[in-house]
Amino acid sequence: MKIKKITVDGFRCLLDFEVTFEDDLTVIVGENDAGKSSLVECLKVVTQGREVEIDDFNHNLDVISISINTDEFKFSKQYKKNETVITEGDLTASPTVEYINSIRSWLNNANLDLEDADEQGKIKQTAKIFGIPVRANSNIANLKTSILEMLDDDNVVITGATFPSFNNIQLDGRHFENVSGFFKEVFLKGKQSEIWDEEINDERTIEEFVKDKINSYSTHIEQSIVDTGILRRMQLFLKDLTEVKIEPVFQKKDLNIDAKVKFIENGQEVSIDKKGDGTKRRITMALLEYKKEQALLDHDTSTIYLLDEPDTHLHVKAQIEFLNTVKDFARTGSQVILTTHSPFIINSVQPKKLRLLENLDNHSRIKYIKSDVEAADRILRSIGVENTYLFFARHIIIVEGETEEQFLPSHFIKSFDETISSSLIKIINCKGITNIPGFAKAMLEIHNPENIHLLYDNDASPELTELINELGVPDERKYIIGTKEFEDAFSDEALHLAWCNYLTDAGKEIPNTWSIEAIKTIRTECANTDKKFSKEIRSLNQGGKKMSKPILGNAIGQHLDSEHIPPRLLELVQAVMQSA
Repeated sequence: MKIKKITVDGFRCLLDFEVTFEDDLTVIVGENDAGKSSLVECLKVVTQGREVEIDDFNHNLDVISISINTDEFKFSKQYKKNETVITEGDLTASPTVEYINSIRSWLNNANLDLEDADEQGKIKQTAKIFGIPVRANSNIANLKTSILEMLDDDNVVITGATFPSFNNIQLDGRHFENVSGFFKEVFLKGKQSEIWDEEINDERTIEEFVKDKINSYSTHIEQSIVDTGILRRMQLFLKDLTEVKIEPVFQKKDLNIDAKVKFIENGQEVSIDKKGDGTKRRITMALLEYKKEQALLDHDTSTIYLLDEPDTHLHVKAQIEFLNTVKDFARTGSQVILTTHSPFIINSVQPKKLRLLENLDNHSRIKYIKSDVEAADRILRSIGVENTYLFFARHIIIVEGETEEQFLPSHFIKSFDETISSSLIKIINCKGITNIPGFAKAMLEIHNPENIHLLYDNDASPELTELINELGVPDERKYIIGTKEFEDAFSDEALHLAWCNYLTDAGKEIPNTWSIEAIKTIRTECANTDKKFSKEIRSLNQGGKKMSKPILGNAIGQHLDSEHIPPRLLELVQAVMQSA
């Protein structure tokens, strides 16, 4: 089973909210209090029966509506609040057209063998899903007929539905640090529900039967940890570890099943709780890798992993190792939905797999690539825009040339003693954009258009003109610097000073040919011809350190003060720094 979409209205900051999920990996990002935890809790309300509390209601509303679309059903539930009393509505389920057609095709197949035990089990399971009573002696043919009759209705709605059991592992940061809790969630949670379906054929009590079953599970898990190499992996972090024992804890009073994990080092039990958080998380990662090949339910061929900020306290290398683990889950058919603050994880996934949550006035909004997803994803990756900037940049500056692309970072370090990237300002050279409409559409879906700026000269290329039109950037955010080129916007004196200081810092002699008068002569010549000013002034640098557009841009940025910089260019710098 896969979760396709969730729609929420009235749960905390989630108002008129809808987000789709990828079939393999979805990474949910956003600042603190953006609504990530609320989204995770909403998923648990429907899929796990998590109770809704008074504090879950948005302070302006008395109704919470939640719908979850899977590949087979749309499940919906509503909660109403009257002062301190919460009324819980029935869970309703509406099958998808694709699922109805697949059931009809299966049941109407002439080769369907109603005597086959597997087919009988599948028919019983399907009947239960549609709310049809099923007993041990139910007639299979009658169940088949009842299912088909129900599907004759064009608008099938199952009232009082139960969300189907499915392979799921739901972990937050606390689980990754609580190894015993992790064992229970990953290994025993599914097993304890299966116990009640077991048949007792002798005179044992249920308590004795449960204890025997749990003990057998523990023995099996202990052996599997050795056989699958998980013990060997944990020994990378616990050098003296020789054995892992799983001691079941069964509370008869409240029918609670728990597990105590014993780590044995040279015959002595050690307290895993006294290990560092990073070590505990690395151990749980090793166990999680083991779990990806284990199935809890035979009828569900995949597992849904719901992981809430699992990267906390993991160092960079461990975060990437963790991401590789969950990517393996996704590649083998499982679905992973995780929240994170890690820039390393964010930058390591395709842009189309990211969902950005923003909170404005206690109202969460979602941003992600929705139109032409594959094309937009390919375009953004091809020009190397890191996801952290794509989703979190306070300002995007699109430039046309290499000189300005290098000038801005150098100027920021000189003027503010910090890198331009540390202020979450991203520079994109438009020459690397091959699909301009696709790029513009993707940018406007994800990034705030008010924070997109364009830096170019009067001689804008046709491609840049197209980009300007596609983005719809207003005049106040268009910064036209230079007549034909960015370089010709700087005075002869400024260019002479910047390059002299650059050569001096590099320990090079300043060529006699590099003079203000010579620069002025070339400027006049280029103004009256098609010659490029930036190219012609290189002839004045004979014997000096190599001059290229990026190197010249760096020299100008490093060695010129504000009085030598064109006023309109300073306005751009001030505009992005005021809100950075």
